Amino acid sequence: MSLKNKVAVLTGSTGATAINIAQMLLKEGAIVVVPAKSARDLLWIKQIEDVAGKGTIITLLANYPDFYRAKEIADDIIERFGKIDLSIACFEGSAVARPLSQVEITDWEHTMEQNITAFFVAARLSFSSMKTSRHGMFISIDFTAQTIKGTDVKLARLSQCMQREMAKMFCEEVKGTNIKYYHLYVDAGKRNNKVEDNYIHPDELGALIVDLYKGNITGTQALFEWMHDK
Repeated sequence: MSLKNKVAVLTGSTGATAINIAQMLLKEGAIVVVPAKSARDLLWIKQIEDVAGKGTIITLLANYPDFYRAKEIADDIIERFGKIDLSIACFEGSAVARPLSQVEITDWEHTMEQNITAFFVAARLSFSSMKTSRHGMFISIDFTAQTIKGTDVKLARLSQCMQREMAKMFCEEVKGTNIKYYHLYVDAGKRNNKVEDNYIHPDELGALIVDLYKGNITGTQALFEWMHDK
């Protein structure tokens, strides 16, 4: 299944992983919608535009923890394109490096808002739109392997585990529909071009997602723990 003119929404991270995913989608001719939380986010989006290739990138100002603003964006996408074909939630964990007993309440609130609430909103609105159009693919990126190695990143570990539990619940809820759900584990410590212990190097994510959407991936049990047709 070609990605040409398919509508893909990428929410969450503004780091190298997200840039890699967006660039690969654009090279395939997709319409990539990237919500930006601030004018500052537009700087990393500019890096994506430099290699847009055959696709189109659309930026919309939105703070995804704000459900009602995010819903307006989702509604705008549906009104303009009639569908969301692919939605990717790429929310990395908190960068706070303290024992949990020393975490400031402001850091706790920020992490819950930007990692847990934002993930919920992105998934909730994506599934709602896909159920209406009766098709779509949702992919959540799991960075747990990268966060559990640090001894003082308890808040990041906690937020990633909460995302994982939500992923399980959402996956159960879309079984029996035409929505495909994939939960992909990444670990920068893994070698490129090789899946190891169900994890993959983040540099390979973009190419893998493209192949997954096209239906070129076989043996996905080695890559994904929760699958639509499992």
